[in-house]
Amino acid sequence: MKLSTFLTATTLGLTALTANATTMQGSSNQDVTKVIYVCESNQTLEVVYVNGAKNSYAIISQVDEMIPMELMKTASGEHYKAINPNYTYELLTKGNQASLFGDGKAIISNCVNH
Repeated sequence: MKLSTFLTATTLGLTALTANATTMQGSSNQDVTKVIYVCESNQTLEVVYVNGAKNSYAIISQVDEMIPMELMKTASGEHYKAINPNYTYELLTKGNQASLFGDGKAIISNCVNH
């Protein structure tokens, strides 16, 4: 997936989606879904998922920055890792649950999308 296509899909996802789990069809057979998870201590974790024909991505907002993440192969659930090597963020999801890690430590955990 070219970066320009990825950024276009990301922009569409961030500006057009407002529900807890909303899906829209992007260009080039891409699905863009925004999910809002409710986490411990009344925190929320908003994730925009971009699923293409070959690759899947997640975009999170952390420390006032959008962090694009790429899906890694796992045996169970989904494991997204920050694309930029300067970031150590990892997003682990399974079913309707998610947790965000940085430097191997939980940042936001026990998140659920209802």
